[in-house]
Amino acid sequence: MVEYLIPPTVGALIGYFTNYIAIKMLFKPIKPYYLFGKKLPFTPGLIPAKREKLAEAIAKVVKENLLTEESIRKRLNHRKVRENLLLFTENFLEELSKNGHLYIGEFIGKIEDKRLKEVVPTELLAERAGELVDGLFERLNGKSLRELLPANLEREIERTINEKIDRLTESLIEQVRSGQLSEVIYAMVRENLSKLQAVLPFITEGLAQSLAKRATSLIEEVVERAADEPAFRLKLSKLLWAKFQELLSRRIDSESPTAQKLRVVLKETLTEYLKGLEEKRLEELRSLENFLKEQAPPFVSRFIERHRREIARLLADKLLEVIERELPVIMEAINVEEMVKERVNSLPIEEVEEIVLKLIDEELKHITLLGGVLGFLIGLTQLIFI
Repeated sequence: MVEYLIPPTVGALIGYFTNYIAIKMLFKPIKPYYLFGKKLPFTPGLIPAKREKLAEAIAKVVKENLLTEESIRKRLNHRKVRENLLLFTENFLEELSKNGHLYIGEFIGKIEDKRLKEVVPTELLAERAGELVDGLFERLNGKSLRELLPANLEREIERTINEKIDRLTESLIEQVRSGQLSEVIYAMVRENLSKLQAVLPFITEGLAQSLAKRATSLIEEVVERAADEPAFRLKLSKLLWAKFQELLSRRIDSESPTAQKLRVVLKETLTEYLKGLEEKRLEELRSLENFLKEQAPPFVSRFIERHRREIARLLADKLLEVIERELPVIMEAINVEEMVKERVNSLPIEEVEEIVLKLIDEELKHITLLGGVLGFLIGLTQLIFI
């Protein structure tokens, strides 16, 4: 009876241990062994010996079947990803709002040794300055100073002028007496005579100049004679006050020739001023640097606090849009295949064995058992020939 059990039992043991040793030889030995200067067969094991090819195969599978552009794109559009991206942008904005002064200070510190034209193109600044001037004139058109000035400021100006009216009157009389206003008086008279010339052509240029000079002298003489009379001073004070009220109520015509000239002068002045600054380093423009450090953080914080949700949603959408659009470039830069290959090659062989065993441990056990079963069956067939 025993002689019938020995062949299947021995066959089962041989089959089991043969497969067991074969599986172990996939990973062991780790390094080659030599005998009399010749490398022994099956050293190192299959996986250590073919490690680079294994890494290439795994990397190729990951690139072509797992981390593909299409799979990443689908994942990016998943609701959970969008929610997490929105949460990320909100947290970033909260951090920027709380510590904006630190970020702005750090940024300015990195660029303060650069010239202004390297930070912001002066042509762009000049263009924006021109647009601001045009916008200002458009907003001012048709409005009066009384509408533009805050009520409290208007009252303060009126109170100040009312208090200083006597001094202004005295100063005006002194300037007339000293001849400092002769050119102004002459220009005003000459302007009115020019209008009269258009109606009365017989008034020649020489006659107009003579009349203007004579009128200027008469005005100065009248002021000189009446300067000390209280009634004259009172009338002059009332005239100044009336002119001030007229100035406050006068509508601004931003399309008038004078306004257009002023607009051009402002643009040219701003352009020249900016050109003078373009070669200066930011650290030399202390007033600008201090303004950015002191005024920018509170403005940024208030703006973020007021519109945080809208800004966060816009940033999240735009960030996702950019990632999707540039995904091929990103994938090429990351080079998933090379990254996986380098990672697998950098792992100790023991970890590679552990990873492989985690994936196919059950299958390897079944293969080992199958070896025992096949050995047992082969042992049974030998009984036929006994």
